[in-house]
Amino acid sequence: MIDRIASVRALVLLTLLAILFPVAIFPAAGIGDITPLDLYFSYSPDQVYQYLGELGAKGRIAYARMELTTDLLFPVVYSLALTVALTMGARRILSPDNRLQHLRFLPLLIVISDWCENLSLAVVTGAFPDRLDAIASAARLFTSAKWTFLILVVITLVTAGTLAVTKQFRERSVRR
Repeated sequence: MIDRIASVRALVLLTLLAILFPVAIFPAAGIGDITPLDLYFSYSPDQVYQYLGELGAKGRIAYARMELTTDLLFPVVYSLALTVALTMGARRILSPDNRLQHLRFLPLLIVISDWCENLSLAVVTGAFPDRLDAIASAARLFTSAKWTFLILVVITLVTAGTLAVTKQFRERSVRR
């Protein structure tokens, strides 16, 4: 399926949809101006409970709702954009049977990590003020994994882009 939809048009559409979430959808979620835990690389259980306390009762309800709705869709959208970009890059630099083609599915690990993070944080939020430190710690691990996989994807994209440009430059030089 990814091979069929991987195009500039799909990449632009998915990128615009991904931008829509932090620009319009998340600000309308009702959690206020406090930076969500999802945006940190790591945090402690104490920081989770401090954050949840600062949100207040209405903010916690909105946060849990966001974690279980729009923030489950968001990683799918931005990971699809990344997968499309990686697929387009892989087409330019790798033969179809090259095992490195599988790297284009690395963003799926971001989705899985992000979903586990969201579900963990929703459970902790729902139990507040009771402390579920083990689940809060698991959420932290999922959050760190999400950001680590995202960094790996960006490095892979930059590498693929550099190799594609280098390959194109060499092909033009040979033609001359």
